[in-house]
Amino acid sequence: MDRLSMIFSGFTGAADRFGNIGLQILEDRLELLSLEVREAKIRFVQALLLTCMGVVFSLLGILLLVLTILYLLPPELRLYGLTVSAVVSMFAALITFILLRRHLERKPLAFDQSVAELKKDTTCFSTRS
Repeated sequence: MDRLSMIFSGFTGAADRFGNIGLQILEDRLELLSLEVREAKIRFVQALLLTCMGVVFSLLGILLLVLTILYLLPPELRLYGLTVSAVVSMFAALITFILLRRHLERKPLAFDQSVAELKKDTTCFSTRS
């Protein structure tokens, strides 16, 4: 009977160790996930600020160019001046949005590290060899 209790205590000790290891792995993965959520939030705010700045500068550019050109041009050329200033302002807006797109494409996808670590865990603990 003493030997049977030693076997059970060995199994429960091993199960306890495996449980602790599993909880530690889960805790590490959750910390990584929270870090990646924080990074994704920062990237989102940066993109939002760049977008807002692009819109504001586009509108300001359009307004200032139109007013300046209309002020300097004689009355018969004001229509042409209005057209040119609108095209230039739209070009500036296009450049701003292209820069925003490049900024977003350069950054890695959210939760890439968590997914990679989970894939490693899956292959590590997989019973298939």
